[in-house]
Amino acid sequence: MLRSKMCFILLASLFVTGLAGCGGGVSSTVSSPSGSSLTAISVTPVSSAIAKNTGQQYIATGIYSDNTTQDITASVSWDSSDTAVAIIDNPTSAAILSGAQITNKAGYVTGKSAGHATITASSGSTSGSTTITVTPATLVSIAVTPTNPSVAKGTTQQFTATGTFSDNTTQDLTASVTWSSSNTGVATISNGLAAAVAAGSTTITATSGSIAGSTTLTVTPSTLVSLEVTPTNPSIAAGTAIQFKATGVYSDNTTQDLTTAVTWGSSSSGAATISNTAGSKGLATSVAAGSTTITAASGSITGSTILTVTPAALVSIAISPVNPSIAKGTSKQFSATGTYTNGTTQNLTTTAAWSSSNTTVAAISNAAGSNGLATSLATGSTTITAASGSITVSTTLTVTTATLVSIAVSPVNPSIAKGTTKQFSAKGTYTDGTTQTLTASVTWSSSYTAVATISNAAGSNGLATSVSTGSTTVLAASGSITGSTTLTVTPATLVSIAVTPATASIAQGTKQQFKVTGAFSDSTTQDLTAASTWSSSNTGVATVSNAAGSYGLATAVAAGTATITAASGGVSATAALTVTAITTGTATLSWDAPTTNTDGTPLTDLAGYKVHMGTSSGNYTTVVDVGNVTSYVVSNLAPGTYYFVVTAYDSSNNESGFSNEATKTL
Repeated sequence: MLRSKMCFILLASLFVTGLAGCGGGVSSTVSSPSGSSLTAISVTPVSSAIAKNTGQQYIATGIYSDNTTQDITASVSWDSSDTAVAIIDNPTSAAILSGAQITNKAGYVTGKSAGHATITASSGSTSGSTTITVTPATLVSIAVTPTNPSVAKGTTQQFTATGTFSDNTTQDLTASVTWSSSNTGVATISNGLAAAVAAGSTTITATSGSIAGSTTLTVTPSTLVSLEVTPTNPSIAAGTAIQFKATGVYSDNTTQDLTTAVTWGSSSSGAATISNTAGSKGLATSVAAGSTTITAASGSITGSTILTVTPAALVSIAISPVNPSIAKGTSKQFSATGTYTNGTTQNLTTTAAWSSSNTTVAAISNAAGSNGLATSLATGSTTITAASGSITVSTTLTVTTATLVSIAVSPVNPSIAKGTTKQFSAKGTYTDGTTQTLTASVTWSSSYTAVATISNAAGSNGLATSVSTGSTTVLAASGSITGSTTLTVTPATLVSIAVTPATASIAQGTKQQFKVTGAFSDSTTQDLTAASTWSSSNTGVATVSNAAGSYGLATAVAAGTATITAASGGVSATAALTVTAITTGTATLSWDAPTTNTDGTPLTDLAGYKVHMGTSSGNYTTVVDVGNVTSYVVSNLAPGTYYFVVTAYDSSNNESGFSNEATKTL
């Protein structure tokens, strides 16, 4: 009695303490089940924002001295720093003390007005906090997604309600709106998750206050209602196998092959077994004479048929094809069909023993996966036999000469310059794996003769000649077998250049103009003088210009020989230049001394004479003051024609006009 009374007093005391904390939350200290102490509280979400009159659930996670964590949302004391902005629910003291289920959403914040508040979760002296922002926006519409979906009966569809507020912000309201279905006989909905009940359509609505949004959910009736197993009630001989198929029939009358999806079973594995292994599902193998029920199941839906295993004996074998003919190097698949005493037939290709009477002509396989496959080795004939026990059957296989199966054209996808040629070759591959050069025997063609032609003439078979830039398909054909490649023709390329004159001889101090002519792959020519790079092998004898306006102009420097080279791209050519020494000459001039001035008075102050000379008439580029003499010898004249005049001058440097012109050619 004393112990009970003490317990009652303790509970009453705790209850009163709890009531005393109603204004600021329930005061309590939460301990870990392991007995460790609470060291920190984490409040999530961190720094969230909600619209006025909407809510946000906060979670308080306790972190303990032993590094364990625990959800203590329902145990802490919740507080808002500004209840005018946001209020937060606390658990009742009775709920904490009695351990009853929390019914007032502890930690649930409701936005009251625009502003900011600090949300704090406390347990004893330990607390954690976060901030919340309440926006003044009001809800103006709700969008329900997905729009107008369709689901099968018995399935579910999750809907989302997105609220759009007066400030154009949006918020996921799925958890806060009220959901409804206009036809719960078609679909029900809870927290946005719709469950399809029956075929039909219903309007799904999400409501928050006076704002609602909706969409249409259509439920289709396609559910599996039955399974059909085929073939129906078959009969096979012992030791053979049969493939069963399961066809699902749905409530909307559609069907589907479910052979690989169902679970197969045999009621009597002593008569036959059936496989559930990937790749062989539904394959029944007979064990002994008798009968068994073959069942296919998918969930609660099943289908079945009866398989009868007979002890029938093989009476004959038919082989096909009969007396075929194939080319050397190819193969032929034979099949064997057994007929039994009960009139049934069975494919024995994989169980019969195959043989060839002449394995040098053809061999035949008994290997799994290739049973009955004959491979030809040489021309001739052989007898192909299939045997099962004492029952045999034969046919004749004739192997003919190897036939052409493909043509390879080479080179593959070449490129040549316009005006050039390309020799193609054709190599044939035959059924026996041998190859042969067919260049001279195939028929050659070009898909675009404006780009290139190709020869079928003896001696030049397969020789393509480029005509213009572009591409064409070069084809080699022999009967119905063809091979091809693409020929690309590029613009004409420079093949050679010629320098003219090829040899030249000039005197020292004179010049020689050289010219370059380029020959291209399309047989055209072009003056490349200004496009070439010029050089001299001996610049002490002659130099050659690379300057604009004087490309290829050689200047003789000294007697000797030099090779003049012109290069364009990777092509070059030369010319030989000989420079001869200058052979100088002289011109002896004499004149009569004047005696009068131009006014007729006597000339008394004659001071001297000047000789004017040049290489063209009337153009005197050189002047020599020869003094007061009446003759003068001009020396060191290079070969050429020279023109001379003489003037007289007095002591005042008054100069007379030109005398008559004299000329001399050296």
